[in-house]
Amino acid sequence: MRQYIFEKGNPSLSYIAKNWPRSKYLLKKFVLSNHKKPDFYKICTNCLKDLNVLKLSGYAPILKKLSKLSSKNFTYNSYHDQHHFKSVILISCLLAKLSKFKSNEDKILLVIIALTHDLNHQGRRIINIPYYQEDKSFKDLAYIIYKKITNKKYNRIKRIFRSTFFPVKPLSVTDDLEKIILDADVLASLMFGMSTGITFASRLKHEIRFDNKTDVLFRGFLKLLDSKSLYLDSSKKSC
Repeated sequence: MRQYIFEKGNPSLSYIAKNWPRSKYLLKKFVLSNHKKPDFYKICTNCLKDLNVLKLSGYAPILKKLSKLSSKNFTYNSYHDQHHFKSVILISCLLAKLSKFKSNEDKILLVIIALTHDLNHQGRRIINIPYYQEDKSFKDLAYIIYKKITNKKYNRIKRIFRSTFFPVKPLSVTDDLEKIILDADVLASLMFGMSTGITFASRLKHEIRFDNKTDVLFRGFLKLLDSKSLYLDSSKKSC
């Protein structure tokens, strides 16, 4: 079986999924590495091939454009940056593989949403404007893909973007694509244990200019999760 590695020196998504959760340390190593820019187009296309999507059905130029756009960090975020995008892409595709996600079209949408869900994140949360970051990111994505999607898909993608607004994470979700994205967004900070969670919390603390200690920020995140659990069994087993 051909191995579609997402970067030189790293295993394929298929290898990680086949050996999960023993292979978690391999994913952690790549997720935590931030010494160079991720090659988003290669990561996305190789993950899709690993998900048995061998034809992009006209989405290749769109994915190239979005990959280039996602490689820019306009606001120099220290948490919602290219490496967060990378984490959510890989974890989303892993969850899709573990949960036997079937629709090829939805797999392409999954990768696109994972790549761009924080595309225009401004760093600090804009007070008293709900969904501000999510709507700005969705607007940039919609401008690029609107010719490829129906109104129904447009509304579906917009809903998923808004659902990533963590403080009001929906209690009930029926869309499997949405479940994967929401779980992956949380697991990016939660999946690899307390010490890694604290590392990510320190990056977020710097980004939002949080005045208290890093562990206070991380404990607050865990407390919010008490009433907003993960949606997929494969997600719960990954922690």
